[in-house]
Amino acid sequence: MGEETDLVEAVSVLRDEVLETAEHGDREPPGTEVFDALLRALSIGGESVPGLDATLHESVSRRLAWGDSEEVVLSDAEMVFDRLMIAVERAFRDPTDQMVVIEAATQVAVTVARVVSLAAVSRATRDRAARMREEMSQRQLQDVLEKQKANIAHLEHDLKSGGFR
Repeated sequence: MGEETDLVEAVSVLRDEVLETAEHGDREPPGTEVFDALLRALSIGGESVPGLDATLHESVSRRLAWGDSEEVVLSDAEMVFDRLMIAVERAFRDPTDQMVVIEAATQVAVTVARVVSLAAVSRATRDRAARMREEMSQRQLQDVLEKQKANIAHLEHDLKSGGFR
């Protein structure tokens, strides 16, 4: 337990460097949810825990709901991962510590990719359903217009032939 806590603290020191917080001023830097998930993964010992997935899923889903594209979210996660790898190589001399951090970071990156892919599939399904509803409405409108056109033609024919009195 002590080693995990020390590792979490050592990685948390890298936060500003990895997220480049100075560039973003008071705003939260992109990829914060990825770095926070990494710290949670390290604190639970690198095992896949539903709590990690649920919290990260919620954070990523919130970003997508607020208008970030899947591409942007994945790009931010990749950026954090790449910067973290450089920082970990520089900051940790013990290969075992490096591997623990890399393993946890990989787990977090895979989780982000899974959440984004599920969101993309869900969005595509909703888009397809909306497109199908629109096509069905267009067909129904076309049917109604065709019936009205036939009724008007029938009425015109009746008027010309003297069918109305």
